[in-house]
Amino acid sequence: MANQMKTFKIIVAETAPIILFGLMSSLKKFKEGNISGIEVDSKELLFETISSEEIDLLIVNPTFGGLLHPDEVRKSSLNPDIKIFAIEISKLNKATLSLYDDHIHVTDLLNEIREKVNSALNLRETEIEEKESLSQREKEIVSLVVKGLTNQEIADKLFLSVHTVMTHRRNIARKLQIHSATGLTIYAIVNKIVDLSEIKLNELRNNLD
Repeated sequence: MANQMKTFKIIVAETAPIILFGLMSSLKKFKEGNISGIEVDSKELLFETISSEEIDLLIVNPTFGGLLHPDEVRKSSLNPDIKIFAIEISKLNKATLSLYDDHIHVTDLLNEIREKVNSALNLRETEIEEKESLSQREKEIVSLVVKGLTNQEIADKLFLSVHTVMTHRRNIARKLQIHSATGLTIYAIVNKIVDLSEIKLNELRNNLD
């Protein structure tokens, strides 16, 4: 079944009405896929919902219900592949952010939120766009990959989990149909994702050998 035919269920778990309303309104403006937004304002309701319905994405305040650990959610979720985003109101520390697949800051623009959600759920507007266009997050990862960073180093730099970085890399390979370091490096240079001067000469030579 094509992604655009599926209904993706997204929970927004937040007790502050303004933030909850803002995120729900943002989700309703997405053109990609059929998205069903579910508002949750208590920890009890959250666990009741994730244990009875296949939720694709949870967007949650880390302090929701006192303190919420993502592993709690994953263990209780009916969907073992659920993605979990942190709502960042004030600066969260690196250790906290690393527990989540990604994060949404309250100052993020609609396009930034859309890119993060689309990437997590593998949504796209058209098949052509999927093949030709990378999201801003994917471009960031391409840039770091061709500069020689490991998955762990990329995860640390972007405050993501290693699992999320690996998922992004699989999506990038599928979209571009590029499966070699050489091909990815050439793609990044031609499309001005990186400048030639940003790539170590020795690494470039090794890729081209």
